[in-house]
Amino acid sequence: MNEAIRVSMISLGCARNLVDSEVLLGHVVEEGLQVVQDVEDADVVVVNTCGFIETAKQESIDTILSVARLKDEGNLKGVIAVGCLAQRYGDELKQGIKELDAVFGLSDYSGVPAVVRRIVNGSTRRWAATVDGGKPKGPRSDQKRFLLTPKSFAYLRISEGCDHSCTFCAIPSMRGKNRSKPIDVLVEETQGLAAAGIKELVVVAEDSTAYGLDTTRKRQIHVLLEKLAAVDGIEWIRLMYAYPHTVAPELTTFLREHPKAVKYLDIPIQHISSPMLKSMKRGVSGEQVRGILDRLRDEVPGIAVRSTLITGFPGESEQDFAALRELVQSYGFERLGVFPYSREEGTPAFDLPDQVPTEVAEARAAELMALQVPILREFQQSFVGQTVPVLVDGYDQEAKRMVGRTFADAPEVDCRVLLPKAAAEAGAMLDVTITGADVYELEGRPARGKRP
Repeated sequence: MNEAIRVSMISLGCARNLVDSEVLLGHVVEEGLQVVQDVEDADVVVVNTCGFIETAKQESIDTILSVARLKDEGNLKGVIAVGCLAQRYGDELKQGIKELDAVFGLSDYSGVPAVVRRIVNGSTRRWAATVDGGKPKGPRSDQKRFLLTPKSFAYLRISEGCDHSCTFCAIPSMRGKNRSKPIDVLVEETQGLAAAGIKELVVVAEDSTAYGLDTTRKRQIHVLLEKLAAVDGIEWIRLMYAYPHTVAPELTTFLREHPKAVKYLDIPIQHISSPMLKSMKRGVSGEQVRGILDRLRDEVPGIAVRSTLITGFPGESEQDFAALRELVQSYGFERLGVFPYSREEGTPAFDLPDQVPTEVAEARAAELMALQVPILREFQQSFVGQTVPVLVDGYDQEAKRMVGRTFADAPEVDCRVLLPKAAAEAGAMLDVTITGADVYELEGRPARGKRP
């Protein structure tokens, strides 16, 4: 009996990309190939690339080159690039990185296993790199996934693409227009995740609040969330990537009243200065953004609001930046990410006048994050002495502790709770008494053991 061909995956970028990686590995397993964790044990390594901003593009290229060295040093027979960078720069990757054996743009990835076999079983001559778009994704493309997340949570991608034309963003050019997946398909997917023991559903899309617009001409995110919440076994539902001026009262009602709704919303506002928002083509003024943020506080008491900001966008004046500073200090985001503007070719902002020097954009980002630290520390400290539900994600080898998350913490981007080593297994939902707080970590001990 021939030994199975071994495939290892390196998934870079966002949660939507991770779902693509899981779908690809699902095809790998279905075709009788073996998934291995360590790239040094693999016959073929697939790198799922990110092409969003310059630092992500460089990380993708560096990762491909690093893996490719194993061809000369070890048993590795092939390297495949897939994902957003491959979609955006497929021909350039093919020409510029000769070590690549195949390049797949965004597709359903069902054709990858056949290419893997071709690489491994081919002639001694290295199989020529090809740019292969594969089949377009269908509504059921995400059904059979090889989960790469812990037993506690999984991502549910509810749509593809984005209808917005933000001048800084290349995503629509890579992933196309918004295409919502049918509700029955998403419910079926959620039932499969629940059957696998998943407790938290993290709902993701390029623009989650646009769900349903393309199929019904109405925003249907609240309808979808109600249907998903009805699935037995799912205990938490967390919504990511809401577009600011499309947060309807029906959505805040769900977040406020449904027992499975995590009182948390990721709402990337990018800026608060009206001239900047207009130049970014965000479709909303600074006053409207602040009004929406205040509405979240009023309509969902106790909500943890996460947002992202961009500093150094072309034309950003000291006055524009001062407005951002004031917002960070006065609003008190529970969770915040700040990124210096990345000038991306092919986007309208690339050619805008008054480009801000990179060092200025980076200094402004650092200043905002420094302002955020005491706000975050105070919020973290507010947990001390409380007993709160914590979802256990698993064991951290470096910390030698079990780690979990509160309602205020999305996986992979927010803070975590350190727990005793024997607290519980991954996927357990515990009532935890918080005993200590740092800026990015809480400490706690189980209050009553595992919940029923």
